[in-house]
Amino acid sequence: MTKELLHTGGFDDVLPHEPIIPAAHDPAKPVCRGLGGFYAVERRLAWLMSVILFTAILYLGLLMAAQVFMRYVIASPFLGIEELAPILALWIYFIGMAYCTRKRGHIQGSVLTLVTQNPRTVLSVHLFGTLVSLVTVAVFAWFAWDFAAYNLSLNRKSTYLRLPKYILDFSIVSGFALVILYLALQTFLEARALITDQITGQFTGQFTGKGGN
Repeated sequence: MTKELLHTGGFDDVLPHEPIIPAAHDPAKPVCRGLGGFYAVERRLAWLMSVILFTAILYLGLLMAAQVFMRYVIASPFLGIEELAPILALWIYFIGMAYCTRKRGHIQGSVLTLVTQNPRTVLSVHLFGTLVSLVTVAVFAWFAWDFAAYNLSLNRKSTYLRLPKYILDFSIVSGFALVILYLALQTFLEARALITDQITGQFTGQFTGKGGN
């Protein structure tokens, strides 16, 4: 699809800029009124997530390199690595999922802006999508917690390193819990923007490409 087919001077005319970002948004703006304390705590939480991600990715890479060396160079693989790698991978995946939700960096089609550029309509659809996502993640989180509690009650351990299974399970629970936190905040901000009509002027450029952040 080209600019000519879209009959526009550029993609900025039809593709939205950043939507309301829950954690990276400016707490000084009216829609974030009263959330200064939350944002201060959240910044520390975001720092902790980034440390977990960096550490887990680093150690996973080192483990893979060590396993290749031990298996193909000295022909003496360590089976414990096969247990550690999935644990690190799951922590990376689910904490990464939460961090992506924080940044609202997941893939979006943005097809709606080809139909309408009315900021209120676009934000209303965004709010509906956020609510659906919040309910869906909450259901998955409940099943994740139920499974983690079951493994915790059995005190299951891995075969070689005897690591508790709940280390792996809690990565899933933690990831879903953080996603719920950010989706709930996203829902609150989008609803407040619609109810108080703060979308006018403040968020128009984010959806139409005519200003904003």
